[in-house]
Amino acid sequence: MQLTVTVSDEIVREAGSRGLPVIDFVETLITKGLDAVLDRPALTSAIERIRALSSAAAPAGRRQG
Repeated sequence: MQLTVTVSDEIVREAGSRGLPVIDFVETLITKGLDAVLDRPALTSAIERIRALSSAAAPAGRRQG
């Protein structure tokens, strides 16, 4: 699977200031976000409901995520 993410110049600068490649910095941000969600079951449940609604609304063969 390939995922394309557009990041702001601010993210690029922050990654550079930390001496990290942008991809590594973005992965760190994603991991922190996931950890925060997993610590909050109500939020996880809400995200699962949103995903279910999104996949049900997407035309066959075109799932957004």
